Amino acid sequence: MNIIVARSWQELNTWQLQEIVDLYLNYFEKYPEKAFEKMIIILFQKNKGFWKRLKLWKILRQVPISTLAEFGEFLLKPPKLHVFPEIENLRKPADRLGNLSIKQFSFMDQFFHSWMETKSDKFLRALCASIYRIGENFDEQELPAIAKQTDKLSKKERQVIGFTYMSSYHHLADQFPVVFPKPKEKTTEQIEESRKPKAKHQPFSEIILSLVMHEETKPLGNLHESNATRIYEFMHVFTKIIIKNQKAAKDAKTR
Repeated sequence: MNIIVARSWQELNTWQLQEIVDLYLNYFEKYPEKAFEKMIIILFQKNKGFWKRLKLWKILRQVPISTLAEFGEFLLKPPKLHVFPEIENLRKPADRLGNLSIKQFSFMDQFFHSWMETKSDKFLRALCASIYRIGENFDEQELPAIAKQTDKLSKKERQVIGFTYMSSYHHLADQFPVVFPKPKEKTTEQIEESRKPKAKHQPFSEIILSLVMHEETKPLGNLHESNATRIYEFMHVFTKIIIKNQKAAKDAKTR
């Protein structure tokens, strides 16, 4: 039997992506086996509709779903979705967030973490609105107007946008491990400590302000100039500052 299916996240069609992301975000953590089985069905069904479902049933009568599961192993690996969907009359970010200002990223990042913590559609809507722009530059005063457009999307469409941001965020974190250090394997004491209420996420807006106020050399200029800095340039500078401060703290201990 000659079976042709998507072999990566990027090859999924729009319907598949929306359905699989929905399972990933809302069911996978609690019911991983059932969610993965449904993902495989979506992978082979390819599109919504009775005839597509009938064709899938014919496949399953010949090949058990356990055999088909190997085709979906990529779904268990970290997704690499870096291209945001087009929305009419709005500007989307460049792939991997490449053309964002750090100010826009600080809004997106705060809404994203609030969405992850609460699973509230309110924060998902805010995240989607903060990802897109009307003009060339980000202006937070335009968020209500952008929201009128992004709120017209279905929840599954918004989830794909949020999921794409998450994937792009992980790519950014991999590029700047000093800024986004990976958690180390926890000791028993650290596990107990992690059960306590988590500290509130520090918005990048506070980090920007801290750089402007406390770095004597003003590497990114004044507050307005710092906010306009492209995200990758900001992360390069921030990495150097963190390394410098870590070295200074280490030297102070050895004195």
